[in-house]
Amino acid sequence: MTLTKRRTELHRLTLFSVVGAVNTAVCYALFALLVHVCAWNYHLALGADYGFGIVLGYLLHRVSTFADRKHVRQAFGKYTVTLLVTFLANLALLDALVRGQWLGPLAGQAVATMAVTLLSYLAQKHWVFRSHAQATPAPLDQSGAAPPNVRDLGRQLEPAARRAA
Repeated sequence: MTLTKRRTELHRLTLFSVVGAVNTAVCYALFALLVHVCAWNYHLALGADYGFGIVLGYLLHRVSTFADRKHVRQAFGKYTVTLLVTFLANLALLDALVRGQWLGPLAGQAVATMAVTLLSYLAQKHWVFRSHAQATPAPLDQSGAAPPNVRDLGRQLEPAARRAA
């Protein structure tokens, strides 16, 4: 990895951490409000916390952490799936901590949040906000024919095209 790429990745990781900290702080405050002030069950509070956090986090990450990524396909859907997976991991860990009487809901949520952060970053970097460069046509060789791998693909598709016709 070149020095420029390392700096870019360090910058992205720093932004991810800052955006994540802001989103987490806002959502944690919402969770605490719902559990302690509104007397919600911690499961329901966690659901509301994640629902709000999905929208806020996506917007913040899209305009900052991954703003340089172009041609991102279906990012909000992928982001939602990623957060649902981390939600389930978070819920399982939080439930184990609270039911096992190791921690209360607030401390348990703090521990669970830290545990799923790395999973979330890796999924967002490599799947959610992965750039999809526009496809460029394969170059032709000197005879004007497509490279062998493109010709082979055409041969593989011919029988299917004949059956469809």
